[in-house]
Amino acid sequence: MSTEVQQESKPTDRCPFDLEQGQRALLDSGVIGSYDLFGVKHWLLGSAEDVKLVTNDPRFSSAAAAGIMPDERPGWFSGMDSPEHNRYRQKIARDFTLRAARKQEEIVVRLADACLDDIEAAGPGTDLIPGYARRLPSQVINDLYGLTEEEGAALEAKMEAVVGATADNTDLEASARVLGEFFAHALSLVRAKRDQPGDRLLHRLAEAGDDEILLSEGEATGVFAVLLLAGHGSVQQMVGYCLYALLAHPEQQAALRANPDLIDGAVEEMLRFLPLNTLGIPRICVEDVELHGQTIKAGDNVIPLYSSANRDPGVFDEPDTFDITRKPEQHLAFGHGIHKCPGQHLARLLIKVAVLRLFERFPDVRLAGEVPMNEHHGQFGPVELRVTWGAAA
Repeated sequence: MSTEVQQESKPTDRCPFDLEQGQRALLDSGVIGSYDLFGVKHWLLGSAEDVKLVTNDPRFSSAAAAGIMPDERPGWFSGMDSPEHNRYRQKIARDFTLRAARKQEEIVVRLADACLDDIEAAGPGTDLIPGYARRLPSQVINDLYGLTEEEGAALEAKMEAVVGATADNTDLEASARVLGEFFAHALSLVRAKRDQPGDRLLHRLAEAGDDEILLSEGEATGVFAVLLLAGHGSVQQMVGYCLYALLAHPEQQAALRANPDLIDGAVEEMLRFLPLNTLGIPRICVEDVELHGQTIKAGDNVIPLYSSANRDPGVFDEPDTFDITRKPEQHLAFGHGIHKCPGQHLARLLIKVAVLRLFERFPDVRLAGEVPMNEHHGQFGPVELRVTWGAAA
């Protein structure tokens, strides 16, 4: 069976911690949904079992899904299967290990404190989204790639243009044009870093160095673009959403304040509970597959719904309850299979530091008004998060 699921690309009034209504119905009914993306029909799979299937079964290919990437892009490894995909993941592997993330903790803490200095100076009523949830990840990511502040700001503007163009999923031509402009800008940075000394990630992508894996200029640009588009905006939204979750659940915040050692589990529970990733990266079915009484035909596009899978009652007890003492090791917030997010360890570190430093710096921080939510294509999160502290007015 199948059902049509509607997705929004605009400010929304739905509960900020609930699944989108259509996806909730999909999960509850156990059927397959359908969704029109850029004029192309996609099947939606929402249970944890189905999401694991589509992300780890060779009958579902990650080769760029029809209608999404009209032109072949070298290095675009999120749209590749093994063994082609493996070469690019190996090139970036050392920069995204747990050990590499831990080595960055000192700089993340220092940058977080600098952000909080400015928030304190601005005074109660300050919006945490631009000055903390967006700024902190941007600075850390710029350091990872070896970008100057000016280079990072210009690149982020290009990425925001891509997000804006794809928010309206009806104009594929306009989206392709803006995406092309983004690729051109990324290529200019690859060329610039190729001629500069350095050992940051973009320097190593841009040149051969001592690595055994050599990338062409186009491949280096493609890898860089994938990492940015998949990880930059999402980790910014993730940090802001996690801060909001704890500010909106005072009993959970109090438990964490009383026992900061709960932070690692709290991060995992926030990743599971928050419906940030409303759509996963599409796959293509390469042979007919029967699922829940429905035939997914060869050539059909399929999208895994990670946030829905993370609320699967077959995997998690009381899945709609936010509980930072839970041990949600099986969550799928970062995907599954060979395409599992390479930046997961850095994302966890950013959330951990952002949360702990905010609550340590402002012991009585609290929300200062309503929190508007916005649903861009594939992601859901707060667009404004105003807080106050000190004595009540």
